[in-house]
Amino acid sequence: MKEQTKLLLPSLAVVAPIVAFPTVFLFYMSLHQWILFIQEIKFIWLENFYNIITSQEFLQSFGITAIFVGASTFFTLLFGLALALILNEDLKGKGVFRTLFTLPAIIPPVVAGFAWKFLLNSEVGFIGGYILPHLGYEGSILGNPQLALLAVIMADVWSRMPLMFLILLAGLQSIPPDLYEAAEIDGANYWKALRYITLPSMRSAIIIALIIRFIDAFNLLETIFVMTSGGPGIATQTFPLLGWKIGFQYYNLGEAAALAIIMLIMTILVSQALIRRMRT
Repeated sequence: MKEQTKLLLPSLAVVAPIVAFPTVFLFYMSLHQWILFIQEIKFIWLENFYNIITSQEFLQSFGITAIFVGASTFFTLLFGLALALILNEDLKGKGVFRTLFTLPAIIPPVVAGFAWKFLLNSEVGFIGGYILPHLGYEGSILGNPQLALLAVIMADVWSRMPLMFLILLAGLQSIPPDLYEAAEIDGANYWKALRYITLPSMRSAIIIALIIRFIDAFNLLETIFVMTSGGPGIATQTFPLLGWKIGFQYYNLGEAAALAIIMLIMTILVSQALIRRMRT
C-alpha cells in the first residue's frame, strides 16, 4: 500500500492544486456580494445562500431537477441493463450491435441537443413534423411546458445510455460462469438466475454506474440549453440552467457561486449514500 501511495504522489501533486484552487475560490465568491460590472466586493457571510434557498426559482428548479435527474438516471440504467443482458448472450453479430449502441457516447452533448431539437421541430423535423402529425399531434413539443421536459429527458437518455451499457456489460462479464452452471443444475430458470445471481453479483457495477450517471445528469447544461434554454418559461430550468441565468443574465456571481456550492454538497451527499450502499 505504501508503494502504491508513493507512485500516486506525483499525480496528486499535479492534480490537487488544479482542483483545489477553483473550489476554494468558489467558496470565496459565495461569501461575497460579487456583482459583475460593480467594483465593490463586500463580505456578506451566508446571505447569498439564504437568498438562493428562499427564492421561488430555486424551489421550482429543485423540483424540475429532481424529475429530470431521477427519470434520466432510471431509464438510462434500465435500458443500459436490458441491452447489456441481451448483448451478453451468444448472439450472431453482437459485436456489430455493441458498436452501434455505443456510437451516441462519442457525440458531444451540444451536437446531440441540436440533433434532437431538429428532429422534434414541428415544421421540418422527422419526429415533430412528420411522425407526430400522423399520430394526431400538431403542436410543438419543445414549446409545450408539459412535453418539453420529457423531450430533454429522452435526448439525455439516448445520449448517455451507452456509458451505462458499457459499465453494466463489464459487470456482467465479470460474473463467473460456474455460478450459472450450478444454478442450472439446481433447476433455476433464467429469471431466478437473474434475480439471485446476476443482479447481486452486479451490485458494485450498478452503484458505480448510478453515481456516474447521477453526477452527469445533475450537472448537465449543454443539451438542455441548446434544446430549450430552460424554457418554455422555466419548464426545463434545472440547477445548471438557473446558475447560468443568475451568473450571466443577472450578473450576480456571488449567488451563482452559492448555488454551485449547494449543488456540490448535494452531489457529495447522494454519492456518499450510494457508496455506503455498495459497502454494506
